[in-house]
Amino acid sequence: MKNIFTQCFSIEEADHLGSFLMSRGYEGVQNDSYRYCKLSIERALIDNEKHNRVYIYVGVNGCQMVVGRNKKQMRHKGSYKFIEKKRVFEKLLERY
Repeated sequence: MKNIFTQCFSIEEADHLGSFLMSRGYEGVQNDSYRYCKLSIERALIDNEKHNRVYIYVGVNGCQMVVGRNKKQMRHKGSYKFIEKKRVFEKLLERY
């Protein structure tokens, strides 16, 4: 269950989830520090605000954190499974 993603509604929520992923041993967005992760989260939220959407998607693909603006983009990056509840998302990642 490594290719999963969930929905975040604010920068704080996505930042918390991103720092949780980094603490679990996943790499950042560009195999670098968390700075790029935070920039991609902020950029995705800004792009979605132009289309009156107040959410982004954050997930993992095996060993790396991914950020997407919509479900279509996340499914295009890889065959991800959408997990609606963040509690279940975090519990699945704690197993591996």
